[in-house]
Amino acid sequence: MSPHGVVDRPGPFCTIQDFGRRTGRRAGLAPGGAMDQRAYLWANRLLGNEPAAPALEVTLGGFALRFAVDTVVAITGEGCAATLDGVETGTWRTVRAQPGQLLRLGYGSTGMRTYVAFPGGLEATTAFGSASAVVRDGMPGLLGRCLRPGEPLRWHAPDYRCPVRRLPDELIPPVPDSLSLPLVTGYEWLDFAAADRRRVFDAGWTVDPASDRTATRLAGPALNTGPRVLDSTPLVDGTVQVTGDGSPLVFMRDRPTIGGYAKLGSVDPIALDTLAQARPGTAVRFVRAEPQALRSALARRESFFGIGQAH
Repeated sequence: MSPHGVVDRPGPFCTIQDFGRRTGRRAGLAPGGAMDQRAYLWANRLLGNEPAAPALEVTLGGFALRFAVDTVVAITGEGCAATLDGVETGTWRTVRAQPGQLLRLGYGSTGMRTYVAFPGGLEATTAFGSASAVVRDGMPGLLGRCLRPGEPLRWHAPDYRCPVRRLPDELIPPVPDSLSLPLVTGYEWLDFAAADRRRVFDAGWTVDPASDRTATRLAGPALNTGPRVLDSTPLVDGTVQVTGDGSPLVFMRDRPTIGGYAKLGSVDPIALDTLAQARPGTAVRFVRAEPQALRSALARRESFFGIGQAH
C-alpha cells in the first residue's frame, strides 16, 4: 500500500510512541511511551483520536516529513520551530497539509521533545499492547529502533477533516528555566543519614547531559550514606535511585523493571512531563510532596483525557 507520508529527515532521535506498555514486566520489558505525556495526550485530543493512539516523538528537532495525501496533523510539545513548505505553522495546534508539502521541525532553543499526531493514529506494529519503541530493548522493527530517512508512514484516517484547532495560551505549559520535583519519600529514605536527607531538599541540582529516555541524571552534591548492597526491587516511572557515586537518577519511560541501588522515593508522575522537556543544565530542586494531592491530580488528568477508558 502507498504511504501517506515519507520521512525525509528523522533528526537525531525520532520514534513512534503511544501511552506505553502496561504488560511485559515479567519479560523484563520497559514500558516506553511518550516522555512528555501531557503534550502527547493533547496532540491526540486536538485530532479527536483515542488518547493512546500512536504518534511521533521528535527529540531535538531536525525532522522533516513529505506528505503524499491531503490530510491534517497535530503538533505539540517544545524544542522545535514547525514550518510547512517554509511557512511557520506554530505548535499546540492542528495543521492542514496537501500532497507534496514538506513539514519541518527545526532546532529550537528551549525544550527537548515535540509530538506529531495523525488522524486515527499511526499504523504501527504492537507488542504487549503497545507500539512504543524502546531502543534499548532492541525489539524487532520500529519497536526497537529510531525512524530512518525514507521511512514510509501510514495512518488510520488520512481523509479525516477537522476545523483548525489551537490550544488556548493559558493551557500551553511553559518550559521553565528551573523546576521543582515533588518527591514522595520511600521506605529506604530513613536508611540515608540525616545530613543527606536534608541535602536532598536543601541542595540545588542540574540536569546532567548523560540523561536519556531511561533516566534523568542529576548533578550536584553526592549522597553517599545510603545502603550500597540491596536486593533488586521494582521500579516505577519517577523512582529516584541513588547510584554508587551518590548521584540521583529519576527514572523515565524507558526505565528497567527492577533496580538494586538505594531509593529516595518517587517523583510526581505529572512532573515528569516537565522534566522530559528539561535540557542539560536546567536547575532542579526537590520539594516535599503530599501523596493524596498527587493522586487526586493524576486522577483528574486521567479523567479529562479519558486515559482509564483506553487502558
